[in-house]
Amino acid sequence: MFSIKVKGKPNPKNSNLVKLELVIFQTDYPRVTKVLDITGQYKDWDPKSQTFRAGSPDAYSKNRSLSEVCMRYQRVAEEWTISGRLWSPVELSHCFDRQQTSSRPETRIRTVSQLIDERIAYFDSRERIKNGQVILSSSAARKYETFSRSLKAFTTSVYGKSLSSYFFKDIDAKFLSDYAFYLKRRGAENGNRGGLVGHLRLLRALCQYAAKLGMPGMGIEAFDSLGDMIKWPETTSRAVSAKTIALLENIDRSLFSAKEQLHLDLFLFSYYTGGMANVDVCNLTWDCVKEDNIVYERIKFPKTARPLLIPQSRALLRKYKGTGYGNYVFPVFTHKHTDSVKRYARVKQISVLVRRTLSKACRILKIKEKTTWYSARGSFISRMVDDGNSPYAVAEMAGNSPMTIWKNYYKNTEREKLSERMRAVL
Repeated sequence: MFSIKVKGKPNPKNSNLVKLELVIFQTDYPRVTKVLDITGQYKDWDPKSQTFRAGSPDAYSKNRSLSEVCMRYQRVAEEWTISGRLWSPVELSHCFDRQQTSSRPETRIRTVSQLIDERIAYFDSRERIKNGQVILSSSAARKYETFSRSLKAFTTSVYGKSLSSYFFKDIDAKFLSDYAFYLKRRGAENGNRGGLVGHLRLLRALCQYAAKLGMPGMGIEAFDSLGDMIKWPETTSRAVSAKTIALLENIDRSLFSAKEQLHLDLFLFSYYTGGMANVDVCNLTWDCVKEDNIVYERIKFPKTARPLLIPQSRALLRKYKGTGYGNYVFPVFTHKHTDSVKRYARVKQISVLVRRTLSKACRILKIKEKTTWYSARGSFISRMVDDGNSPYAVAEMAGNSPMTIWKNYYKNTEREKLSERMRAVL
């Protein structure tokens, strides 16, 4: 339900004149006012009929102009409602602005749900070139899909309203507080964090994008009310000790199948090459392998890594030369993985298999440290730093900044040696 009325009050600049405003109302939205360029003597204005009194100067022409203004907005509102379009009073108040000012860029008002769908479509079709390969941003699209389902479930269960009825002006401090509580509660029920930080940060990114597009009522400052809830928790390094790495290097390979041996080699190669991420190991091509090092663009981050080649990594390169599909180094992909979406799914699958193989190896070796493919990165960085190498050189090989490797990946895994050095010095 909506209404369009005219209200008048004394003009602050001249109390003898009337200031007329168009008042647009729609259920579930705050009223929006728009100042009109029609005026007259305040004593001639009749607030009950919302017209100038008959007999006052130019009353007929002024009342006719007011009626025409109201009808223009009324017709637009009716057309939008009949066509099923979701609209807000703010959007209606600006519907003629772009016709009046040709220099103003056209802004189409979207609901929160509509803009999420646009971002999903954008990331699904967004192409990047990494190491000479076309990479789609499908993983980002899937994150937005999960986020969309969460937000829809929240507005339905908490407010009893469809997400499709929400505009960005509705994302205020209360909405954010309620959504954060909803995520925490769901997390407590499922024994996890409920995706609290990830979903809140995606919502903030969406709102920042909406603000750039000029969506009315978008106030990014509302996110300040979340405090630390929108910050990532302190990252704990997954590095394991050099002793654990040595045990995995020398394990009896006869206890493993050929595929499981590949899984072990993928982990060790990652460790030898600066902690190369699983997605980068799987997508590594021979074009990236140079005489003394490997130079590749990290797929998940806009960084180039340059790990040096050592005898261990060279041995694995020789072992798998000619086994990979096409120009890939390792036999991970096949002719079925024709695009980055299918390759992304394959990387997830092989990562699960590597984790299972490492768990099996740790059971056999009675290793208590939790070891996953992600352990390779922290383990390489920690060992290189502990050995006295420059953090800048280590960061260049890992494809990170020195600050990042200290904050997220470094971990002292040789506490006994550190204790010995302390005793010797102190």
